[in-house]
Formats: sequence, structure tokens, C-alpha cells
Amino acid sequence: MLKAVKRTRIPEEIVSQVLQLVREGALKPGGRLPPERELAQQLNVSRASVREAMRLMDIQGLVIIRPGSGTFITEDTVEVIVQAFSSLLSGPVSPASDIFEMRLILEPQVVSLAAERASDADIRRMEEILIQQEVDISNGGTGVEFDSEFHFAIAQATKNSALIAVTQAMSDLLSQSRDSTLLSPERSKQSLQSHRRILETIKNRQSKAAEEAMHRHIADIDRRVHNLSSHKGKEDRVVSLSRNSYE
Repeated sequence: MLKAVKRTRIPEEIVSQVLQLVREGALKPGGRLPPERELAQQLNVSRASVREAMRLMDIQGLVIIRPGSGTFITEDTVEVIVQAFSSLLSGPVSPASDIFEMRLILEPQVVSLAAERASDADIRRMEEILIQQEVDISNGGTGVEFDSEFHFAIAQATKNSALIAVTQAMSDLLSQSRDSTLLSPERSKQSLQSHRRILETIKNRQSKAAEEAMHRHIADIDRRVHNLSSHKGKEDRVVSLSRNSYE
């Protein structure tokens, strides 16, 4: 049975509990979730928290929301992948170095595929995101929100539902490890410039160049906005090994 939520990351805890019920067979793929009001009462949380949890599961492909009918557990096999990543959200925060290593392995391959498959609409969406990121930085913001949106838009351009789900889950993990105190205006601008270089390779359908641009972005810029100083030896080995694959 569902139990009262006590964690501070309430929506993610709700997602974790729903996934646990799916794993246990209490909720079946294709099955309908209880109404929002009933879920809020069982979990002892606000309806807003339940609504946010449903939004997260909808984005990750875990549920299908049918207006007027309810919310249903997806029958997509991608659910298994999302469950594995979502379980990380319900436990201790993963070390930033582990997330950094995973990104170096995964994201260059994702953008390479995006360069081959991105539609004109996908590219326009990425351009719009970077315009919003520039405006936010110009107004004194960090551009972090649009940074995440840009990487997710790249994943969507692959048309691969598994990669989209993994990227979303990884973004959630990343938000927990990012050290906002390291997001200086200069670093925010460097990140934007790097994003523009990545987008240019996608627009030109240069999959290999896109892969290399994403690798440089993560290795040379993104790790600067994470508190990795205490794990420097490990990150340097990861960067070194990754760079060897391009030489």
C-alpha cells in the first residue's frame, strides 16, 4: 500500500512509490492510477505535489494522461529503463563525478544521432531555447533552466524514446549535483557559446563534429559548474580516456 511521504523531494518520492507498485505488480501496465485527490490523501501530500509527480512521469514516458479518462501506466518497454534511473532519485544523491562520467559516455553519442535525425522543427526548438538562454543570462540569470532544456531537446531529436527517457532522468540527477555558486556570468556565457557550436554541427548534419563538440562541452565547461574539485583525479582520468577515443 502507499504510505505517507516524508522526504523533502516530494514529487520524486511519489514517482518512486508508484514505480515500486508497478515492480511489485500492484499496478499493471495499462492500468489506471487513482484520481489526484485520492492519491493526495493516501500519500498525505498536496494535490499540487501529486500533479507535479504526474507531470514528471508523463515527461519520462511512464504514464499516459488522457483528459476526461484519467492517468494510465504506460505499456511501453522504456518504462524499465526509466525505473532504473528513477530509483536513483529516491535514494542518496549520486556523486557528481559519477554523473559526469555517465554524461561523457552517453551524451556525445546522443547528439551524434540527433545530427542525423533532427527535423527542421527540432532545430527551430533548439534555436528558441538558446535565444531564451541568452536573454536570461543578459538579465543576470544563470541560464541553467534553458541549459537543461537544450540537452533534452537534443535527446528528443534522436526520436529514440529510450534515450529521451534516460536523458530526462539524468537531468533530474544533474539538478541535484549542480553547484549554483560556481555558475558565474562568464561560465554561463561560455556554456551558451558552446551550445551554439553544438547546434551548428546539428544544423549541418555533422554527426562526428557534433559528437566531438558535445564531448568538449561536457569535459571543458560543464564540469566547471559542478563541485568536482574533491574528485579531480577521477575526472581527469575520465576526460583523458574519453579524449583518446577521438584521436
